[in-house]
Amino acid sequence: MTRSRFTTFFAGAAAIPLTALLLSGAAIAASGTHGKKHSNSAGNSKPVTAVVITPGGGDVVASQFNVDVSLQAKNALGNTLLSEYKNQFIDPTGPDGKENPEFHPGASSAAPGLVVTLSTTPNKPGTPLVGPSTNLAGVFQENSVSKSHGRLQTWNDWEVSAPGFFGENTKAVLTVYAVAGKAPNAVPAGGLKPISNVVHETFRIG
Repeated sequence: MTRSRFTTFFAGAAAIPLTALLLSGAAIAASGTHGKKHSNSAGNSKPVTAVVITPGGGDVVASQFNVDVSLQAKNALGNTLLSEYKNQFIDPTGPDGKENPEFHPGASSAAPGLVVTLSTTPNKPGTPLVGPSTNLAGVFQENSVSKSHGRLQTWNDWEVSAPGFFGENTKAVLTVYAVAGKAPNAVPAGGLKPISNVVHETFRIG
């Protein structure tokens, strides 16, 4: 695979292809087989509900772990806000054999308003990785949209396949929510205005 500026930003001193570092892809089933669900923050008045399926609060995961989230419309406004989300498998490698430009830390082309941050994300100067404020939605490989009782639901999955890149034997906080329109590539210092509840899941990377 042709190297680009994205091939090394999940590596340490060595250059490791992005595909080997971020994810290997886990199947998403929008049929409710995702397992346990967490929507642990206040925000019942919001038109969209954010859910973290895994990891859950208090979980202990391996240094290679899975992140599976969902956004669920609660009413007609929620449907409108999620209407630009789409089914898309974002293969890290494009059809020309080069890295897919849609696969990168930052906003997702499939889930434009999704914001996902991880407290242990490192800062890699010269790359899109700017520490814990980095929006990681763009590295979710599998994205799908379904409808239940007339309400849109999105399912987004990322398998972290870089051992230790996000830490080892350390506490991590995953934060998930949605904003209107396209999310930024990094959360600004003043924060964002969510259209959903904000879910914080504290877990441990083993």
